[in-house]
Amino acid sequence: MKPICVYLRSSAVKIILKKFETNKFPLLVFFSSLFIFLSFAGTRLFFSDEGVILDQFYNFIHGSLALKAAKINTATGGFILVGDNLYGIFSYSLIMLSVPVYYLLSIVDKLYGAHLFLLQIWAFSGGMMVYLAGKIKRSRYSGIYGLLTILILMAVNLYLFKPIYFPRWGELLSIEFTNILISSFIVLVVYLLFRDLFGNKIGLFASFFVILATPVSFYAITLKHHSLTVLLTLTAFYYFNKFIEKKQNKFIYFAYILAGLCVWVRVLDGAVLLISLLAGDILIFKRKFKHLLLISIIILVSLTPFFTFNYLVLGTPFSITETTPLTDKQVTLYTANDYISLNENPEKDKQTKLLDRLGFTWNLNIRANWLEVMGYSLFLKLNNTFGVFLFGPFLVIALAFIIEKAKRKVKFKEIDLFFGIYLLFLLGSYCLLKVVYNIDSLIYIIIHTPAVLEYRYLLILYIVLLYFIMRMDRIRKLIEDQIKKIVLMSGIILIIIFILNLLLFARSYPVAFMNIFYYLSIATSMLLLIFSLLTIMKDDKKSPDPMHEKLLIILIAAAIAEAATLLLFYYWVVSMTYISPSQNHTIVPVLENILKWMFQVIMDKYI
Repeated sequence: MKPICVYLRSSAVKIILKKFETNKFPLLVFFSSLFIFLSFAGTRLFFSDEGVILDQFYNFIHGSLALKAAKINTATGGFILVGDNLYGIFSYSLIMLSVPVYYLLSIVDKLYGAHLFLLQIWAFSGGMMVYLAGKIKRSRYSGIYGLLTILILMAVNLYLFKPIYFPRWGELLSIEFTNILISSFIVLVVYLLFRDLFGNKIGLFASFFVILATPVSFYAITLKHHSLTVLLTLTAFYYFNKFIEKKQNKFIYFAYILAGLCVWVRVLDGAVLLISLLAGDILIFKRKFKHLLLISIIILVSLTPFFTFNYLVLGTPFSITETTPLTDKQVTLYTANDYISLNENPEKDKQTKLLDRLGFTWNLNIRANWLEVMGYSLFLKLNNTFGVFLFGPFLVIALAFIIEKAKRKVKFKEIDLFFGIYLLFLLGSYCLLKVVYNIDSLIYIIIHTPAVLEYRYLLILYIVLLYFIMRMDRIRKLIEDQIKKIVLMSGIILIIIFILNLLLFARSYPVAFMNIFYYLSIATSMLLLIFSLLTIMKDDKKSPDPMHEKLLIILIAAAIAEAATLLLFYYWVVSMTYISPSQNHTIVPVLENILKWMFQVIMDKYI
């Protein structure tokens, strides 16, 4: 008879292997996103606010909520003064999640190097991506291909490897890696949600759409907390849908807990989610008083971190840090160990000229009423910031949802009503802030970060709109049937755009990319909407027009390729105009060398 410990060990291995076999697609989605996000990770700071967050994190791990020491020379940003103490205005939620990551990387750095460890995770993710893809296709050599991928990725990059100095950059890398993990889970939850709603193919399409064609990818490699907000909101959606499917109250309780935690991360996003859940509970499911009383208790408990940190910083749990006026008073902070000094780049004038030639504009005297704000944030471009339907032109198809439902007289599903309620409260909250309190939250983004290309407060909108696209039966079926063709064509179009850019780079680069993309995105959006409406309005008894479908497939592929191009451009331009390019160290050494070469060529030859 086998010893009990041997039996238990073999049983555990069998369970793990079974779980692995049944979860190949979710694992593929997770490791693919982790690999892509780590490929672009590094030490550059995209926004001045990130310096404040870095200072908050440094002081937090040294035992202080108040800012006593400066880790980086951030002169401006979100600072508030409470008594004689200086605080950062941003939530400590992401900071707290980053603490265990920081200590893990610190230990690894003492053993053999944190940067090398992150590079190994990147290579391992790439290998797992190849291995899982092979397993799904039932390849006999998937294990060998996965191992070869890891070895090749490591070998190529070790030749150029120069370790990032962890005592200086450790705090930044810890927060960024935490955000990358959070963003990878966002993509995973997108897959799970859309798989449950529409099937495996649409789940895969939705997850890779989020990676390749939405700004969620950009915020994965920042220190901002918007990715955490999206993850909590999206997971609440997932549990709400689980409640609809299984009618078990535990799922709706999980959704409310996540909404309460979301309030701690960003008050407005959490409040919109909470109100939407309550409205859905009352209007859709006709909940009784006893249930609402229990929900109120759950919400209060989930708000504990929010109340606690408000009390610790402001002295009262019911004050809101985000609404506290920023200070302009000078407060002396002592310099932290391994202080990060971002010396002003001597090529600053050339960097500004580069932005001008790329089509950036700098009008900060912006006045708009609530209707204009909605128009700009959804459909148009204000300064350098693209509306949601311009950044992701594929999403314009969602506008046809109401017409499709009206034509077919199909009854709305419960999840349709919930997403409609959420959409109404999300956009309505910004209109209300503008009309009642004259607070321009969306315009604030443009004024204080004028080079930003998207509205970071509306990241969740990309996923909600994608849902409404997939609710249109004909569009969804077309994507399901032609998913391989769409992916292949998107890749081909992206390669063509890349080659055209190389040719321009060799001749007269840079061109006015911003203007070109703006008009191209408008044209693609309009054509997509027209062809989608024609598809929807077609009589069910008539067979689909093959030419019509081919054109729609090409337009969908083009829209995805355009959004991916803008994402790559976004990353490239902030890397080229970083205040201190010599300190822009990437996790993947090959990319760092490419960026430094491009910076040198552009500044010396073209500007």
